Amino acid sequence: MTGPKRRRTLGYHTATVRNAFLTRLPDALVGGLLKARHVRQPIALQEHCFASAHWPRDFDGLRIAHLSDIHYGHLLGDDRLMQAVDAVRAVRADLIAITGDLVDLSAHEAPRLFERLALLTARLGVFVVLGNHDHLDHPRAIVRGARDAGLVPLVDESARAGGRDGLLVAGIDWATSIPACSARLRRCGAGRADLLLAHNPKAFVGAEERGIPLTLSGHTHGGQVARRANPRHNLVFTQRLNAGHYHVRESHLYVTNGVGAWFPLRVNCPPEIAVIEMRSR
Repeated sequence: MTGPKRRRTLGYHTATVRNAFLTRLPDALVGGLLKARHVRQPIALQEHCFASAHWPRDFDGLRIAHLSDIHYGHLLGDDRLMQAVDAVRAVRADLIAITGDLVDLSAHEAPRLFERLALLTARLGVFVVLGNHDHLDHPRAIVRGARDAGLVPLVDESARAGGRDGLLVAGIDWATSIPACSARLRRCGAGRADLLLAHNPKAFVGAEERGIPLTLSGHTHGGQVARRANPRHNLVFTQRLNAGHYHVRESHLYVTNGVGAWFPLRVNCPPEIAVIEMRSR
C-alpha cells in the first residue's frame, strides 16, 4: 500500500505522536506490563433487547452482533483480535455490524486484519463503516480490504440485507458534527432505513428525525475510564451520547465501548461486543 495515491493526513502524524507518548512510552517504562494487563481483560458480551413500532415485523427478533473500535495495531494484535472474532462467531447472530476504527494508525495493518475478519459470517451479511482512524492513512484500502474479505462496506449508501425485500441497512462515513452526519445520511438515498451504522454517535440526531428504529455507533470507547455507579460519567463526558443505550420515541441508539483502545487502561469500562435483539411492536 505504497505509491502516489497514498495520502497520510496531519491526523495520522498527530495520532502517531499520541501513540508514542500515551501508549508505547508508558508501557516500555514498566516493561510491557500495561499492555499485558490491558489485553488480559475479558471482552464482555452485552445482550440487549429493544422494541420499536418502526422495526419491520418480518425481522422481529433479529439478532445483531455489534463490533467496533478494533484499533488493530500495537495494542490489539492477532491473538486479541481472534478472541473478538471467536466471540462474535459464537453468538450466531443474524447480522454483524462493524462500526469503524478497524485499524489504529496504518492501513498497512489491513491485510492481516481482514484475513481474520473474513472468518465472520451471518445469514444477512457483515456490514462495515469507517471511523476517523480508518481515514488517517489510506481509507480506500480499508474499503477495498473489507470488500475483498466478503464484508459489505457502506460509504454513505444503503443496502438490502437478505435480498430485495430485506432489511434496509444504511451506513455513513466518518463525520465530526451533527450537521455533517445528517448530510451524509441524506446521501444514502433511503427515505428511512431500518438500521443505521455510523461511527460517530452524533448521527443519531438525524436518524431519530427520520424515524430510523436502530442506530449503532462506537468512537467514544465509553470513555475508557468511568465511574462504577454511572458509566456515562467518563473521560468523554462532554459528548452527550457517549456510552450505552439511548431511546427517543421509536428510535434507539447503542454506543458500544468497543474492543480496542486509545491507551492501555480501562476502568469500569470493559471492552465489549454488543448483541442487540430487535422487536417490532
